[in-house]
Order: sequence, then C-alpha cells, then structure tokens
Amino acid sequence: MPMPFSSAVESVELLRSLDSVATLLRVVCDLSGLRVATVAEVTDDRWVACAVHDRMDFGLLPGAELELESTLCNHVRSSHESVIIADVERSLTYCDHPAPRLYGWKSYVSVPIFRPNGTFFGTLCALDSLPRPQLEQRPVGAILEGYATLLGELILREERRRDETPGPRSDADLQALREQLLVLFEQDLRVPLHTLALTAESLAEQAPAVRAWHGTVEDLAQRSADAADFIRTQLGSGLPLKLEWVDDLNDRLETLLSQMRNRYPRLIFSAQLPALSAPLRLDALRLLQALRAVLEHAATQSTPGQDIRLSGAIRERAYRLQVEGDGVPLQPAVLNQLFQPRIVESGPGSPTGLALGLYLAQEIVRGHGGTLTASTVEGCNRFILNLPTALD
Repeated sequence: MPMPFSSAVESVELLRSLDSVATLLRVVCDLSGLRVATVAEVTDDRWVACAVHDRMDFGLLPGAELELESTLCNHVRSSHESVIIADVERSLTYCDHPAPRLYGWKSYVSVPIFRPNGTFFGTLCALDSLPRPQLEQRPVGAILEGYATLLGELILREERRRDETPGPRSDADLQALREQLLVLFEQDLRVPLHTLALTAESLAEQAPAVRAWHGTVEDLAQRSADAADFIRTQLGSGLPLKLEWVDDLNDRLETLLSQMRNRYPRLIFSAQLPALSAPLRLDALRLLQALRAVLEHAATQSTPGQDIRLSGAIRERAYRLQVEGDGVPLQPAVLNQLFQPRIVESGPGSPTGLALGLYLAQEIVRGHGGTLTASTVEGCNRFILNLPTALD
C-alpha cells in the first residue's frame, strides 16, 4: 500500500545520524523474531517512520508517514503502555482491530519511547506477517522496554547537542558533499559542453559529426537531470515521482532493451516478462531510468558475448524486476558502496566524473515504496527491483 513521505525531515535526519540506532533495530529483530523494526515519531496528529530495519521487503522507509488513527502506536501514545501481540488471531483485544488487515501483520510490538525528562517521543515498534510465539515470553517485553529507554536517552542527547551546535551535518559530511558537487559540475557538465563546442566547429566540414553531436547532447541532458536529482536528494527534498496507472510497461521495457542492444552490440540482452492482466501504478519514466542504470552497470561489467537477462514476476502483490549478468562478481566491499555516489577516476587522483546511476536508481525505487538490492548468486550478479505498491 502507498506510504507517503512526511516533511518531518529533522527527526528522520536526527535518527539517521545516530549510528547505534541501526544496530539496535537489528538486535530488536534478532531478539523478537519480527522482521521489521522501526523507530517512529508519534504526535497527536501524525506517525512518521524515522529509522527502519526491514528483513521482509515490507516497504516502509524512513520518512514514510502512516495515518495515525490506523496504528496501534496511537494507543501507546495515549496510554503510555506497551502493546505486545504474538498472534493477532488469538488476541481477544486486537483480533478485530483494522491495523493487522490494513498492514498485513500477525505479530506486533509497540513500546513507548520517553526522553529522560519525561517527554514522549514516539515508539519502538516491530511487526511480522507471521505469528511469533516467543513474544509471549515475559523477558522479551522487558528487554524491548529497556531498548526504548536507551533510545530516549540517545534522542535527547542528540537534540541537546544540535541545540548547542546547530546543523544536522558535520563538517566532514559537508566537505564530502562539496567535493562531489565540484566534480559533478566541473567534470560531468563542463567536459561534455566542451566536446559539444568542438563538434559544432567541425559541422561545416564533417557532416557525420552530427551523430556525435547528437550523442553528446543526449549525454549532457541526462547528466544535467542527474545533477538536479542528486541535489534534490542531498537537500532532503526527495525525487519527484508521478504515479500513474501504466498498462504498457512490457512494451516500454522491450524498447529499453532495444536501446541497450544498439548501445552495446557485443552483448546479448534477453527478457522474460510476465503477462500483466492489470495496469501497474508507478512512474514509468522514473522506473525506466532506474532500470537503465542497472542495465548500464551490468553491461559495463560484462565481456563481449555475455548475456544480460531481464525477468519480471508478480509475487505477494508486489511487482518484481530482476537483472542478471555474468560479470565480475560483486565483492562485499563493492556491495557496501554500490548504491552510493561514487567519484570515477581515470587515473590516480584524476577524477573524471561522479557516478550517480545506481544511487538515483535506489532513490527511485525507494520513492515507489520498494527496495533495490544486489548480490552475487552462484557466480551470477543479480539486481532485484521490488515494487510492493505497484498493484495497489
């Protein structure tokens, strides 16, 4: 189901800056057996996910806002009491509550988070689509309440630090951002413009140069669009998406593959796409942008004659696209940085551009409430774009 993003940027940024929160949410999942854990800011009129750990592709992302009245966290806010449900179908109190059906969970925990000064921040909550009998064990609830107390202390400490030193970003963060922007505008935009000018000079004598000019203009336009998207994401605005019902997605995907075949004639691009009995709700242009970036990456890591395979599937009310290729296996160190902006160098200390394709691809998929993951399976590199809201 669609999960609109909130404007509560400060709380999301605050939780993101606390490295220990991500570790704590992983421990919550390990302890409880629940596969989705989140820290939510809960007020008298809104519920906002500020940090999320998701092991079941639930689709909840930091910044997503749920209707407050549809959540059990609203009850926790008003009562200041924890809610622990091992199996909602066996719960006399909550078996008829609309939240389990609305969000698709059967086991659930919501624990209040208080700052040490007694003010209420929100909840530490977790859920799963399966029953989790271990939640009935008394120590589990007590430990989760202890974690909530720790979170309250961390939140208040960071809030005080920011009051004393305003600004969500550290000097190191700003310096890295400055360097990325300099490379982006000095190399990725200036160099193509220079190429375009040189080509224009030769048009009078070399008519075939028009083809090179056209390609350069296209590259420049794409780089300019990527630059604008990059700035939007860095400033916290997110990418603009226009979700519409699309009934010709397979045709558009085939067109994209045709373009890739023209660009990489020495590679083999194949597709196995499911027949779609109903339209999908998504931003088709943005999805194609994300998929193009994944295909481009796979192509640059492949050798002539290798096959890059695109497949689609509908699983558990989610639309899923998969790209497989037999390129260089993705090592753990590469996977950790794969979806981050990356300065590309032509030689030691000589930057030639800022690689944004996979970074923006992940932002686009996240904007659809989905996930983009990469792995190496049996020597095959695999990218999965999972869109859980496409059929809503």
